[in-house]
Amino acid sequence: MRTKSFRTLLLCCALPLFTTGCESLFSIEVEAEEICKTENDLSFPAAPPLSGSVEQSFQIPLGDFANALPDDTDVETQLRLKLFDATATTDISGIERASLSVRKPGSTEYVLLGEFRRTGTGGPTNKLQLTSSGEVDVLDLAKQEQMEFLFQATGSPPSQPWSADVKVCVGAKAQANYFNLLF
Repeated sequence: MRTKSFRTLLLCCALPLFTTGCESLFSIEVEAEEICKTENDLSFPAAPPLSGSVEQSFQIPLGDFANALPDDTDVETQLRLKLFDATATTDISGIERASLSVRKPGSTEYVLLGEFRRTGTGGPTNKLQLTSSGEVDVLDLAKQEQMEFLFQATGSPPSQPWSADVKVCVGAKAQANYFNLLF
């Protein structure tokens, strides 16, 4: 009699879970509020004559962020640029536009994370800050041990090689649903 009562109790308790959307009970969320990398003396090439543009790529390690994510579930990811701050060794006031993108793994395609547009004509400066262009949902990025970034600048970048101390911070968040694995 005791086994029958236990089964009835289990059925009565489990039935409301299945009818009220218990999928949220079977999910995991991993969040790294801020992953930062400072690169001192990062070298940038000289802008070729008449081109008015320069590019530089660099990588940021994610560490074990992806270890908590399962392989075969529904996973949603969000990546957001929190900070891109560059302090150059020379005047970079000629840079009119700049952008920071992240490369999709196994591809040559980049996804825009942030940008800068100079407004007005200020004096000489060696500082540059990019603002976020919003969240990017790229699952493949969350499962990488490091991310490759591409910095691009147009306008009148320095015509000689230059360097800058660069700090980049991103926030990453992933949510996985285990409901389909269990039932």
